[in-house]
Amino acid sequence: MVKWIKALVVEPGKAPEVRELPNNLKAFELTIHGYIETVETICPGCLIVYDGNYPLTQKPFKRADIQGTFIIIRVDNTEPVSLSKADLDILSEVYK
Repeated sequence: MVKWIKALVVEPGKAPEVRELPNNLKAFELTIHGYIETVETICPGCLIVYDGNYPLTQKPFKRADIQGTFIIIRVDNTEPVSLSKADLDILSEVYK
């Protein structure tokens, strides 16, 4: 497992930001300020990691569908990995 991954962090009232995060669940929890739930994005293989205190009933198609801070990562064989340049370009636009 890689120690750091490139993720997209989306905080309320701010533009999406590319950050290098430690590749572990605790770092994800600290970033989103809650317990982890995941849902697929519009990009196959990418997941939104969000605060489970605000459950989603369907796949989010825009930023307003998700409350609080969330991160977006790519998953390869159940392991979190860095987002690609193409992922970052698409997801930054979708969730701005």
